[in-house]
Amino acid sequence: MGKFVIRRLAQAILVLIAATLLLFIGLFVLGDPFASTGDKTVPPETQQILRERFGMDQSLPMQYLTYLGNLFTGDLGVDFNQRRDVSDMIGEALPATARLALIAIIIDVLIGVVAGIIAAVFRYSFWDVLVTILTTLAIGIPTFVIGIWLRQTVSGVWIFPGVPRSFTEVVPWYQEVLLPAVTLAIVDAAFIARLMRGSMLEVLRTDYIRTARAKGLGERTVIMKHAFRNSIIPVVTYVGISIGILLGGALITETLFQYNGVGFLLVKSINQNNNPVIMALVTFAVLIYVFLSMIVDILYAYLDPRIRLS
Repeated sequence: MGKFVIRRLAQAILVLIAATLLLFIGLFVLGDPFASTGDKTVPPETQQILRERFGMDQSLPMQYLTYLGNLFTGDLGVDFNQRRDVSDMIGEALPATARLALIAIIIDVLIGVVAGIIAAVFRYSFWDVLVTILTTLAIGIPTFVIGIWLRQTVSGVWIFPGVPRSFTEVVPWYQEVLLPAVTLAIVDAAFIARLMRGSMLEVLRTDYIRTARAKGLGERTVIMKHAFRNSIIPVVTYVGISIGILLGGALITETLFQYNGVGFLLVKSINQNNNPVIMALVTFAVLIYVFLSMIVDILYAYLDPRIRLS
């Protein structure tokens, strides 16, 4: 296990370096962020001062090496616009995104796993057909379309609160997060239901399930104790990836619902050519993804004894 962790940490460092290098090159190609501000052109003298202030008068390789050095010491740089520490800005946005991700994952796992089990156990029944139709519709409709439809139909109705009418309007966090979480959960729940159904059907056809039934075990025991544990493995993989994506920021959903999380911060930073914030947020998303991939691999070994990590 120790060798496995060391190997994965080495892979994580390589992935981080590759991701930040590609992003650095991409931002360099996009142009000079100080050349203009909105509709106004920045005077050349001011541009030069700003480049020197943020170290952008150096060559691209030197800028990148400086960024890596600062990154490994916890320095994410300073925001171009407000002259604030980027780490402080991310620290303010991250709790909102984490809350959104947690609630969305809970919703889609509960709905997806239960729907997948029902569809597999009652194969070709009305419930199986219903799950298939609903999941097909959910997967085929883009998330932003689902979000717009929910805003227009259920916002302010029943348990769903109204969406803020402006970016400055303040609502309680539980009202702010519910509708975006449902929007994100719908598509993921459909994928999880499909994965769970297919995996469960495959496991139910195995020899050890037939042996368990031949021993006289009840169907509920066979399903929940023997079939469920091995069927859940593909779902664990998908959920791990989903958490990483959500913590990295649900860009469209957070923007659509005016939700001040990491995704909305990234959208604003891209619109403003705010390179330090863009770099920090993308790096953060890569770190989250790599870390959760490690957790998923460890869970594999726990859920399936046949898997051995060397």
